[in-house]
Amino acid sequence: MPLCLVAGAPLGPWRRLWLGWLHGAVAWLIAVPWLSTMLTVYGGLPGVASAGLVALLAIYLGACHGLFCWLAGPALGRRDALSLVLAPAIWVSLELVRGAGLSGFPWNLLGYAWVDVPGALDATRWIGSLGLSGLVIAFGLGLLGLVDRATRRRAVTVVAGVAVLLTVARWTSTDRAAAAGPVLDVRVVQPNIGMMTDDQLLGGLDQSSIRSSYRRLFELSHEACTPGALVVWPESAGWPYELERDAAFARDLERLVGRGCSLLFNSARRFGSGEEEGAFNSAYLLTPGDVRANRQTYDKMHLVPFGEYVPFARYLPGVRQLARNTGSFSTGDEVRLLDLESARLGISICFEIVFPMQVAARVRDGASVLVTMANDSWYGATWAPHQHLRPARFRAAENGRPVIRAAITGISASIDPRGRVLATAGIDETAVLRMPVTPVDGMTLFSRAPLLAPLLCLLLAGFAILRG
Repeated sequence: MPLCLVAGAPLGPWRRLWLGWLHGAVAWLIAVPWLSTMLTVYGGLPGVASAGLVALLAIYLGACHGLFCWLAGPALGRRDALSLVLAPAIWVSLELVRGAGLSGFPWNLLGYAWVDVPGALDATRWIGSLGLSGLVIAFGLGLLGLVDRATRRRAVTVVAGVAVLLTVARWTSTDRAAAAGPVLDVRVVQPNIGMMTDDQLLGGLDQSSIRSSYRRLFELSHEACTPGALVVWPESAGWPYELERDAAFARDLERLVGRGCSLLFNSARRFGSGEEEGAFNSAYLLTPGDVRANRQTYDKMHLVPFGEYVPFARYLPGVRQLARNTGSFSTGDEVRLLDLESARLGISICFEIVFPMQVAARVRDGASVLVTMANDSWYGATWAPHQHLRPARFRAAENGRPVIRAAITGISASIDPRGRVLATAGIDETAVLRMPVTPVDGMTLFSRAPLLAPLLCLLLAGFAILRG
C-alpha cells in the first residue's frame, strides 16, 4: 500500500514528482529482479546490460508513482472528503494507462496486494482489479487520515465504507453459479521441463535431455488420458516439436487422443513459405476421432515484446528475441473459443492472462471455462511464478469463471469462479493435477462492462486535475 506516496502531499509539486518516482523505481526493482537473470541466462546479455535494462524498466514504471504524487497532491492538500475519492481515481487512471501504454504492462496491479483479504476478490466482479486498486488507495488514505483530528471523522467513514463494501461483496457471492454443462474431468500435466540456453542447444549437450523430457511428457499424458477427460499441457511442453511440421510428434499425439481423451496444448503454427514464412504462438485442441478434422486453434493475440517479437526490429538489428522459434511470432487477430461437447474454452497463453479486458472479451463471446497455459521456467524458483498466479485468480473472480492454469514448471492450479485456489502443483514439481471443472454461464457486471470503473475514474481524475 503506497502510503509513502500520499505522505508527500504537503511538499512542492516537483519534489512530490521526484520522491514518488524514486519510490516507484525502487519498488519495481524489488518486485522484478528476476528479469535480469532471465535476460542474462536466456537472452545472452552481459550482467551489467541486463541490470541496466531492468533499471530502465523500473524507472519507466516508477513514473506512474511519481505522476500520482504530483497530480494527487493538490487534492490531498485540501484535506476534504472529496480528496479521498479523487486521489484513488488518479491512481486507477494511471494503472489503466500503464496497462495500455506501449505494449501494455499491467503486472502487479495494486489491487493484487489484497488477494487474500476477505471480500476483495468478490468485489472485483463489480469493479474489476483496477477498481480494487482504487479501494486500496482509499483505504490507505483513510488510515492516514485517522492520525489527524481534523480529518478523522471523514477517514473513519472511508475506512468503514470500504470494509462494508468488502463484507457485502463476500456475503453476496455464492457458489451457486449457473452451470453451462456437465462437469469436466480435467487433467493438467506439469512435466517440469526447464528452459535450455542457446549454448546448450547448439553444443548438442541437451539433446538427450530433450528426448528424456519428451518421454516423460507422454508418459504423464498417457497416465492422465482416460476416456472423456481433457488433458491440458502448459506452454512449450512439446518444444521443439510442432504438430504441423513433425510427423512423429503428430503420430504420438494421435495415439494419445486415440485413447479417448481430448488434448489442449501449445505449439507454433506456421504459415507462408520462404521469406514470407511466419508463425503464430497457438493453442490446439484435439478431440477423439479424426485428429485432422477435429483440430481447433487459437492464435495468441498479445505477444511479449523482446520475448516473442522485437519491436522496431528493422532499427534494432543487434537485439534478438528470447522465444524459442525461428523468426518473430505474428499476432493473432481474433478471439477464438475452443469448443468441447460441454464447454467453450477461452484461452490465454501466458502473458495474456494479465490483461483484464482481454479476458473479459472471451467471456462476452461465450467462454464458460478459462484456461491459461504458461511457461514460467524462465524465472526459476523466484517470485515470478507466484506473481503470475495472482492475475489468474483475479480473472476468475472478475468474470465468475473457473480457471485452469497449466504451467510447465509450476505453479499449475485449479481456481474456482470466486478466485479461490482449490489445488496446485508447486514449483519444480512433476505432477498430473486432476481437477473437476464445472463450466459456468452468465456474466458479472465486470464481464459486461470491464471499462466502467476505470472510465469513471478517468472522469474523476480529470475533474481533480482541473480542480487543482
